[in-house]
Amino acid sequence: MRLVKNILLFLVMAALGLYIFMPKVQLYYKAEQFLKSKNIVISNEKIDSNLLSLKLQHPVIYYQGLDVARAELVEAKPYLVLNSIELKNVETLGSVKRLVDMNIENMDIKQSIFKPFYLKLSANGSFGTAFGYIDLRERKIHIDITEVKDIKPLKGVLKKGKEGWYYESRF
Repeated sequence: MRLVKNILLFLVMAALGLYIFMPKVQLYYKAEQFLKSKNIVISNEKIDSNLLSLKLQHPVIYYQGLDVARAELVEAKPYLVLNSIELKNVETLGSVKRLVDMNIENMDIKQSIFKPFYLKLSANGSFGTAFGYIDLRERKIHIDITEVKDIKPLKGVLKKGKEGWYYESRF
């Protein structure tokens, strides 16, 4: 019984040590390289890493050389079982703003190790409140807008269903 306790204690301490001393900035740079291969560039960010999270302040996102969006804060919390990314005050820029002029006040993206290819989304913004998911295995995005405020800029990409407005796409 004592051996089992010691093994469990060792595993818990190893997991805690791995979490606290995880090279968060290096993982971010690796993710940035992967995104660059998909023509997505994040620049002008100020990186702040602490024991529990990684924060990017004022990043600008470019897709194929065009500025797409700017956020006030992006905070990644890589917990061992549930990972999350929180975005605050995201606004569209450039030619995207002419097509879809919207602001996102707060957006949460959560991913569990039990469903590694499934991301849950929730957002509040100028359009209202939205919930949805991204299924990486099936390459599908589905977002339901539950509390509608101003969706005029998004009507070109949204569809009307029984439950209300939604966006669905494959990539």
